[in-house]
Amino acid sequence: MFDKEGINEWARSFDVESTALSYCLKCVNNYFKDSPEDVKLYFGEYCSEKLKLELKKIYVIIDWRESEYSHIVALVPIVYDGKEIGRYELFFRMSGEIYDDLLVVDGGKQLYY
Repeated sequence: MFDKEGINEWARSFDVESTALSYCLKCVNNYFKDSPEDVKLYFGEYCSEKLKLELKKIYVIIDWRESEYSHIVALVPIVYDGKEIGRYELFFRMSGEIYDDLLVVDGGKQLYY
């Protein structure tokens, strides 16, 4: 059986919540700079006070055949003006090393996790 407290302790020891939120904000700000046409489409007249970023889940993915591909993912939904418009995922190796991230902005389609 999995030890939920062990995963929570791992997340606390690597400061996953604040790390995921700061990486997410940096990624979203880069997205705003690089894709102004998308910002207008998905956000309208952007107002930073309407952006809500909060760590929602931390989940473990185990590759049972090749354990070196197992990892932990921090999921941050991107909520703007009360509507979920995308998600940010930060990928960690089991050692706590960050190795990748993913930003998806789809403009309000319901995302399932």
